[in-house]
Amino acid sequence: MTTTIAHRGFAGVNPENTVGAVRAASAAGADRVEIDVVACADGTPVVFHDAHLDDDGESRGVTDGSGAVHDLSPETVTAASVYGSGERVPTLARLCAETTVPLDIELKRPGESVCRGPLPPADRDAARERWQPFVDRVCDTLGDRDVRFSSFCEGALAAVRARDADAALAPLCRRLDVGRTLADRYDATAIHASLAAVRGGVDIDRTCNVWTLRTWREARDAVAAGADGLIADYPGLQQWLEA
Repeated sequence: MTTTIAHRGFAGVNPENTVGAVRAASAAGADRVEIDVVACADGTPVVFHDAHLDDDGESRGVTDGSGAVHDLSPETVTAASVYGSGERVPTLARLCAETTVPLDIELKRPGESVCRGPLPPADRDAARERWQPFVDRVCDTLGDRDVRFSSFCEGALAAVRARDADAALAPLCRRLDVGRTLADRYDATAIHASLAAVRGGVDIDRTCNVWTLRTWREARDAVAAGADGLIADYPGLQQWLEA
């Protein structure tokens, strides 16, 4: 049975990364919900994807707020409304208190720019140390929640493994060889690969969940390639797979 993971709480039909989206995704039958977690100025983990609340730089203007999240207080960030929906940017603590579905947490910026992909040995300890305070804050918030951690950044994966030898990890990748390298290095249980990365077929000895799927045809292609799970923007993408 292919697992359905609701990307940002099925962002195609819900205001992404909000409590309302996570609840709606769970009600729609998602097995797990994927969310993004970033740090405010004081290190508080909030559930948000972009670097800025507004459309500065590469950010998309997701909220009615403005400024870089890593420069703002949690009070300012959580006052922002997501796409005018009335749903506010939640702290990770609030989302955990108000929902129960298993989570896939993508660890994003710990307040600064970070490197993606595997690092040379000389850089790994410094990268882990940059991530460790934020990862510790996230883990302290989660308690015994059913969580799997993902990231494009080796420093984030290393910090989780340093904190918890048994934590479930899933490197994010656009190339399977990159995912395999990080999965082997940190004993990850899964790899989260782009659809483009698995077009030639999945050849790994771990669970492979494929992102970000928006149509039933993409879901069909991912399953045909050997995906174990679908990280999807919409519910119901599996209904035509048997046909």
